Amino acid sequence: MDPSKNALDSPATTFSNVSYLGSSTVADPTNEAEVSQIISQLNEELRSGAMNVKVAVPTYFTGQIGLIDGDTEQVIRTFNVAQIRCCTCGLRGTKQQECIAFSFTQNFGKKDASHQCHVFRCQSAQVVGHMLQCFQRVFESKNPTAPGVSFEEEHEFDMFLEIKEEDDNGSGFTFCPVETNCFKFRKDRKRKFVAVIKQTKGPRDLCIRKCFGFLLAAGRYLRESDMQLLDSQESQQLDNNTVFQIEAPWNPRARNFEVLNIETPKETRAFMTVAVDVIFDGVDESVRYSMECRARVVHQMESFPFSQRVPVVEHFFMKLMVVDGKSKITSFESAAQRERSQGLANGKSLEKMPIQLIHPTNDDESDSDEPLLSGSGVVNRAISDETFKEWNEMVAGWELKPQERPQVLSELMMANGGIPDVLREKVWPLLSKAILDVELEQTYHMLLEKESVAEQVIMRDIHRTFPAHDYFKKADGEGQSRLYKLSKAYSLYDEEVGYCQGLSFLAAALLLHMSEEKSFCVLVRIMYNYELRDLFKLGFDALHLRFYQLQKLIEDYIPDLYRHFTDNNVETHMYASQWFLTLFTAKFPLQMVFYIIDLFLAEGINTIFHVAVALLQDTKMDLLRLDFEGILKYFRVTLPRRYRSEAVAKELIAKAVNLKISHKKLTKYEKMFREAKQNELETLDPKDRLEREVATLKNTVMRLERENDDLARELVTSKIDLRNRLDSAEDKLEQAVIANQRKAKECNDLQDEISVLREQSVLLKETCTNEMDRLQAVLTRYETVCSFFESDRNECRKKIESLQKTISSCPKCNNEISTVDELFKAVSLDRDVPVLDKLISNGKSNGKKSNSERTSDGAYGEKSINYLMDLVAEYEKSLKHVESELVETKLALVEAQCQNQGLVHQMSSRNQNSSDSAWLKKTLSSIKEVGMSIKNNGAQPE
Repeated sequence: MDPSKNALDSPATTFSNVSYLGSSTVADPTNEAEVSQIISQLNEELRSGAMNVKVAVPTYFTGQIGLIDGDTEQVIRTFNVAQIRCCTCGLRGTKQQECIAFSFTQNFGKKDASHQCHVFRCQSAQVVGHMLQCFQRVFESKNPTAPGVSFEEEHEFDMFLEIKEEDDNGSGFTFCPVETNCFKFRKDRKRKFVAVIKQTKGPRDLCIRKCFGFLLAAGRYLRESDMQLLDSQESQQLDNNTVFQIEAPWNPRARNFEVLNIETPKETRAFMTVAVDVIFDGVDESVRYSMECRARVVHQMESFPFSQRVPVVEHFFMKLMVVDGKSKITSFESAAQRERSQGLANGKSLEKMPIQLIHPTNDDESDSDEPLLSGSGVVNRAISDETFKEWNEMVAGWELKPQERPQVLSELMMANGGIPDVLREKVWPLLSKAILDVELEQTYHMLLEKESVAEQVIMRDIHRTFPAHDYFKKADGEGQSRLYKLSKAYSLYDEEVGYCQGLSFLAAALLLHMSEEKSFCVLVRIMYNYELRDLFKLGFDALHLRFYQLQKLIEDYIPDLYRHFTDNNVETHMYASQWFLTLFTAKFPLQMVFYIIDLFLAEGINTIFHVAVALLQDTKMDLLRLDFEGILKYFRVTLPRRYRSEAVAKELIAKAVNLKISHKKLTKYEKMFREAKQNELETLDPKDRLEREVATLKNTVMRLERENDDLARELVTSKIDLRNRLDSAEDKLEQAVIANQRKAKECNDLQDEISVLREQSVLLKETCTNEMDRLQAVLTRYETVCSFFESDRNECRKKIESLQKTISSCPKCNNEISTVDELFKAVSLDRDVPVLDKLISNGKSNGKKSNSERTSDGAYGEKSINYLMDLVAEYEKSLKHVESELVETKLALVEAQCQNQGLVHQMSSRNQNSSDSAWLKKTLSSIKEVGMSIKNNGAQPE
């Protein structure tokens, strides 16, 4: 059975190796008895020679049943499900139990409708049952394409797990025995997993398309990220595509699975978790079949005389939600998980995990056989005021001159056993000189915006980094988020090394004291300036050199332990690889880790040799009593637990500092290592040497291809980015050109306007000059008239006074004169006119007359006065005319000044950026000054 899209390109379940027995006309297509009779008849007639076909049964009612040639895969005929009237099979226990038939109505609903019965024979009655289930499901289904139509399906599966191991001759594999669901296999033998997945229940058959991962991990109750992917796997379909089998090789000597390769005591069992990732046809999501089982590891040469092949079985339940024809997994769990969930719901707690390398359930302060979790331990942050003052003064001076290390630093570190924890944030960047890399902080933020090929690996590893520390314990918390960004940034910064698993522990230790930017700068300094990145380079030549140097140091400083390691085949890389790659951060308590980083930043990479030799000297007596397995377990479990106390850790650091290791000796060991490598190459068979060179070149080619792919991807990204920037720049340029053209047009208009204003200014200047000349002439004439009137008035006063004295002797004249004085008081003296001279002269001539004449002529005074009044009125009228002329002239002057000011304001607002603005302002100012001077001079005569 193959539940996939058939030749009709519609979702269906295809049944292969089906024999088509033929068809026959049926009178009543719904009569099962008549259909059964036709089945019996055709089955007896065609016991052999029937056509081999495939029958495709659709998933939904709107589909078509397809009859496909089994050899050519050509569609022979199709039948609409809606026209199927009856479907039945042969009776069980008879010859017809492997037969199935359905009745079909041609031209359904018409007068010429005909009914036919088509009969098929399957390989077994079980296949017939499956086909009937498919027909039942399709008849009960509705149109899946109708919006909102959905239904749920429940499926059940069994997973069978077996393990093969290499036989005694090494020529093949034999199945490992199973006792009470516990595998029993031998140490150091190559193994293979064999997993079989079979569907046991469901409305339709689900076919596994492929397996894309076989995973294994020691322990149980694990997270998905704790599982380790095995190198490769082989898969195949069995039993007419109803069974899926997967085989995967397992190297038990791999470091990740070493706990499953150590002999277990008689009463102890090791737990392991096996998982298989598969994809079903018609389901977009992947499914992980996970099984927890037990294992017992025995000696390599132990025999299994009465081995029995019994697979370990786990039952699984899956629910599918079919919406609009698409299947989506709503739940998937094993029987063990369902039982565990029910136990939790009833208040029961999970059992403690016997073996778990990454997340043991026991407390890190206990003395159990479980490894100490990374990131465990308490860090003492207490510091005395005096010590803090000394360190703070030293740091303050150091920050002023970061390139010069203070001489008192070594003394302070020896006195305090390291750097105070509260000051490591400042001292570590100074020690590594990362404080000088200001540009690196900007580079860090730029790198975070890029994508890294190692993002998935980083996401998997951050959950394993410092799981005992609260800051990194929470998934998607601040600690894991910062650690992810720092690891990603370094993988992009150092493309040759990229991301390596050990870097996350060192990065986490830095993040506990510093910001992301400072941690990145210090990490870069450690990797490049302290030669740590050389240990991660392809080929690990530098790492093997360090192993060789450490081995020679052990031989020189601890010869008895060296011989013990040699006798037990304990090699340096088995216990010291994490010491070099992670700076002891992966296994040891944090307090000791920080002391080692202090010493490493102060003294360099040789610090690792000092600490390693001090560790081995300190634990020599314990190691000498252990065998191979005991030594490895001691390094993995017991050794880190010895230094949970701060006092013990400080004592070890003091021993490491006081240990005298000659750097000349390390150089000598390096030279010996190079010579040994060269001799090995020279004595190596040419074929082997060429094979090694070929392998090296292949690795180089692969690395270069990866780099080329990265560069090509970066080039494409850069081209796209540059194209976008160029388009944006072209748009901005086009807008700028349009704006420039608009401004140029405005500038031309302003130039024309300025030219017009200049011409108007010249005309205005000329007009103002002429008007000023005219007004100046009027003013001069006015001043002349005023001066004349002033002198004439003075003379009139004198003459009047003289006349008053002359006629004072005449009483009548005195009275008249009084009247004239009153009249003169009413009239402003400014209005006196020279004509009074005539009056005065007439008065004098009349005054020469004798008194007798004056007395006789009584009307003399009255006539004189009347004549005088007429003269005054005449000159008063003349004065009023002159005054009105003067007022009109002043008004004209004021209007001209106002018009002048308006023109000045208009020209200053329009021509403030013009090169001639200064000249125009100067001209207008001069006109304004002339106008003001005229106004002032004109105001004085009033």
